[in-house]
Amino acid sequence: MRTTRPLKELQAAFPGWTIWRSSADRLWATRNRQLTDVEMNYGLSHTIDGDDAHQLGEQLRDQERLASELPPQ
Repeated sequence: MRTTRPLKELQAAFPGWTIWRSSADRLWATRNRQLTDVEMNYGLSHTIDGDDAHQLGEQLRDQERLASELPPQ
């Protein structure tokens, strides 16, 4: 059984997301809010997944960076 420590660390680092492990042993993250059409067209994702905590963490950081670069609406 995998440890939940990396999962808890990701949840603490990205409070705007709900993070969980699927029955297929992949990690998933879903935003805690709906995205606007503008945000989705800019490349933000509502749900992302990764093979492990490292990969999901990279994708979460990429999403946060992209969100910070979004032009004012």
